Amino acid sequence: MPHPSSPASPASPACPICGATQWRDVLTCTDHFVTGEEFHVEACEACGFKQTKGVPGADVIGNYYHSEAYISHSNTNKGVMNRVYHLVRTYMLGRKRRIIASLTPGNRLLDIGSGTGHFLQHMHTHGYQVAGVEVDADTRQRSINRFGLTVSDPSCLYQAPKKAAFDVVTLWHVLEHVEDLDTYLDWIHQSLTDTGYLIVAVPNCASLDATLYGRYWAAYDVPRHRWHFTPADMKALMARHGFNLITCKALPFDAFYNSLMSAGYAGKRPAFLQGGWTGLRSWLNSLGHPERCSSVIYIINKQIPG
Repeated sequence: MPHPSSPASPASPACPICGATQWRDVLTCTDHFVTGEEFHVEACEACGFKQTKGVPGADVIGNYYHSEAYISHSNTNKGVMNRVYHLVRTYMLGRKRRIIASLTPGNRLLDIGSGTGHFLQHMHTHGYQVAGVEVDADTRQRSINRFGLTVSDPSCLYQAPKKAAFDVVTLWHVLEHVEDLDTYLDWIHQSLTDTGYLIVAVPNCASLDATLYGRYWAAYDVPRHRWHFTPADMKALMARHGFNLITCKALPFDAFYNSLMSAGYAGKRPAFLQGGWTGLRSWLNSLGHPERCSSVIYIINKQIPG
């Protein structure tokens, strides 16, 4: 079912990567999580950056997250994939902490898009001073009630930041959801110390599994994912906001998760075998080349004038 606003949606804004204003439709994807509606993905005519066209407004976009299947908000254990997600999350909490510890001795951390709060709680138990930002009020309150965390709504990102307040700012699978990239990134730049780090994890629409599944690739996740990044896109976006992209690391489990979900969406049978094989191919393709992975962790610091 086409999204009702798509045919008459207003002209797309300027490209956040290069500033161009001409776009062309390249894919039609389905919201498999909640509504079954279709949304167009369009590419910038100048640089090729992809975005979701006609994303619902702020007054209704929350409805597209209200599903138990949306695990970063619901924390559900129902179903095989969600149980696997919980096992992987436990492993990844430690890996994320080790990445951060290898970068800086600083312990002041802000997690934007903190969800159910498990990452913040993990870091707190290892000696970090933590704070979070979470847009969904119910999810935010659950994380506060369960862990006693300091978690704010995103309105704080539209206020003057406290300069050099954080040593690390993290966005784990969050930047692709953010409507106002300019405001977020400029606020983060001011909030980080000059020796601080920004860590961003997002899907990679140039990965092998994205290429093979096309419109069925699960990580397009329309309309929740507004932006669809390649490593080149991320480097250009960060430079535009005064950051350096230093290096990247792979999120290997995402190759399997995204492929298994995509195989189901595409009607491949048996989806577990077909998706598992594609996930393995994608993972092998990224060995030694993390920028090829289905999802990528980007390690970023500030450009400091010489």
